[in-house]
Amino acid sequence: MCGCCCRRLLFHCCWTLAVCLSVWMDSAHGIGVQLIPQNPVVNQSVTLSVTGVTVTIRQFSWYKGSSVDTNNQIFNVIPQTNSVTHGRQYFSRASHFPNGSLQISGLVPTDQGNYTVLIQTIETSAQHTVLLTVYEPVTSSVISTNNKEPQENGKVTLTCSTNNAEKILWSKNGVSLPPGLSLSADNKTLTFSSVSRSDTGQYRCEASNAVSKTISDPYTLTVNYGPENLRIKGGTQQVTSGNPISLECSADSVPAPTYLWKLNWTVLEFQNNKLNIQQATSENAGNYTCIVTNSVTKLSQEISIYVTVNENDPNNNPIGTGHIVGIAIAIILVLALVTALIFLLGIRRHHSSSKKDTKSTENGHTSAQGIEMDEAALQYSSIDFSAQRGLQRNEHVVPPPDNTVYAEVRHK
Repeated sequence: MCGCCCRRLLFHCCWTLAVCLSVWMDSAHGIGVQLIPQNPVVNQSVTLSVTGVTVTIRQFSWYKGSSVDTNNQIFNVIPQTNSVTHGRQYFSRASHFPNGSLQISGLVPTDQGNYTVLIQTIETSAQHTVLLTVYEPVTSSVISTNNKEPQENGKVTLTCSTNNAEKILWSKNGVSLPPGLSLSADNKTLTFSSVSRSDTGQYRCEASNAVSKTISDPYTLTVNYGPENLRIKGGTQQVTSGNPISLECSADSVPAPTYLWKLNWTVLEFQNNKLNIQQATSENAGNYTCIVTNSVTKLSQEISIYVTVNENDPNNNPIGTGHIVGIAIAIILVLALVTALIFLLGIRRHHSSSKKDTKSTENGHTSAQGIEMDEAALQYSSIDFSAQRGLQRNEHVVPPPDNTVYAEVRHK
């Protein structure tokens, strides 16, 4: 019988312990702490509100930390008597409510951490730990760089400087970053291992936490390159004397380059990309060289063009088109006039020849006699000037030899 009593007593004790443990577990499971507001901000107040207590609270204690060590106690409260005992972690900004809640006013960053509450009821006791995060507004974000004048293929880093941010996002020209860029673990630093001209654009960083957000002013990343692809346009290689010479030099370059013009190795006064000479002379002919320099990359390139100054038309025509047309018309008029004159003269000669033929027919005999008489007159009119000179000087005159030829006439 004694053994039976012992067994009954043991069963009763086990049942009682199980009930108590069940009640404690239910109580422990039901207790919670809710932060009001959920994201407390520095200089504001927060209430660590106890929830899930369904029976009368005999006393409760709050601790700074995750354990109910006496050294961590803030205070102990007996609601029925409103008795409060301050612990080693007590501070004046901490206060309590009858339902076991803790309120902290005028939050400071050092208030952040774990807080534990121990609740004792008429039935059991339970504890719960909660993490208090004290948020500070995110400070203004600013983008800085390690290379203010980056050159193509160089290394560039952009850093987003801010405080109290839990998350940092980057954007380029208002949209998300293109793939292939490198970000640090905290997203504060954006790195270009080999920057290219396509990376040129406006970058922003957005820093945020649970209570605030700031977006930086845009940072314009300018990638410097060049000069390259030099060209001269707007000019001709041949001009006429007195006409203008106009040349324009251009190149692909960032920043905009400086220009220098030379004529046959002589530096000209033109210091921009345009060269203008109002009235060209033979002295302006020659080789024009445009020298382009980038002030950041320190690179220079040059391009040349030869300009010929002609005294006449630049196409080597001695006269203009208008003059050619005028001359052609004049030639046609002259030919027409000459043709008309030849035609008229031909008619006149034909008429004159007809009259002469008629007169010759009528007076043919007379004309023949006249011709014979003229020939005789010419023979008797011959004058021997040498004989006359001899007579004048009283010189001896030798009679000319008798050259008369006698002909013998025989009659048969």
